[in-house]
Amino acid sequence: MILGLIVIGLLTTSYVSAQDSGNYPSIVQKIAEKFNLNESEVKAVFDEDRDERHAEMQAKWVERLDDLVNDGKITVEQKQAILDKHEEMQSKMEELQDLSPEERKQKMLEFRDQLKDWADEQGIDLPLIGPLTGGFGHGHGMGFRMGPGANGM
Repeated sequence: MILGLIVIGLLTTSYVSAQDSGNYPSIVQKIAEKFNLNESEVKAVFDEDRDERHAEMQAKWVERLDDLVNDGKITVEQKQAILDKHEEMQSKMEELQDLSPEERKQKMLEFRDQLKDWADEQGIDLPLIGPLTGGFGHGHGMGFRMGPGANGM
């Protein structure tokens, strides 16, 4: 469950980043042209919406970690370690943006293995993860796929 929460947090970040580097600029340009608007103002609206959605997802994720602490499933120290690892992994995810799909997939597999090792070091029980992790696959072209059995584990 814990690793799944980290993965979900990273997925959110990578998906939002992909929107920025993928078809996000073209939709801004299309809307601006179609409605005769200032492109930078349209982009500002998209950026604001993206930032709001990201903040909401982040708050829900932290709330879920708080619930796990309150339920005695993780310690306060483990929660902090998860938050720290999440920040570290977000930086690593940003490095993937310019890679080919094959290179991205390979890096994601490496990240998965690193997360497993990290969880073991932190005393986080991976069987608690359940169907939330889903592991890593090809979903959304981001190198992730969520859902039960997605990684064959």
